[in-house]
Amino acid sequence: MIQRIFTHKKTNKKLIMFEDREFEKENPIKQYGNAVIVKQMVLNGVPKEEMIGEKGLTPTSNEIFKGAHDHWLKLKSDFQKIKIPENLIKLLNTNRKKDQEKLLDGLFLPLEILTSFIFKAYHEFGYTLSQYISEFSKKDSKSVARIIDCGEHWHCFFTTSKDSSEEKTQIHYLSSDFGIDRTDLVKKIKSSDSLFKLDSLPHITL
Repeated sequence: MIQRIFTHKKTNKKLIMFEDREFEKENPIKQYGNAVIVKQMVLNGVPKEEMIGEKGLTPTSNEIFKGAHDHWLKLKSDFQKIKIPENLIKLLNTNRKKDQEKLLDGLFLPLEILTSFIFKAYHEFGYTLSQYISEFSKKDSKSVARIIDCGEHWHCFFTTSKDSSEEKTQIHYLSSDFGIDRTDLVKKIKSSDSLFKLDSLPHITL
């Protein structure tokens, strides 16, 4: 997780913004858990030198860490209680584009359901998670791609948004069965010169 500090021009107050970081083929539950705990510790005032290990945690910081860990356990439990659409589970057992399109047709996929699905795909089916980020400053938009992998099979869910509002976020899908090379896909997603264009790839918008 990347932390950036901005100073509000009018109020002069410091604002902390957390951004997702990139990683490849990791345990998604561990990745999300670490990110949640770190975010909670920073927001609750644990000094940077303690966060990065230059100094040991003070008793106060240690209590904050315990609270952050408990917060993550509660959040993880909530994710595990979310009912995942059966078509998403069936998606992991298909290897035909037409079948995948049929399974996802008309599916409503909020980010919390996607997160719960990613956890289940890892825990029960062995799918790891990779995350890649591309920002297009000219268009003031952002794309975050989440790819789950199991052997040669992968499924990519990528979100595009104009700002931080979830209401303005769209989720799109493509997979290893869409005739796209994974390495080429990642290069396009990470392209810094805006070469990655959604309309240039076969995909499903959810």
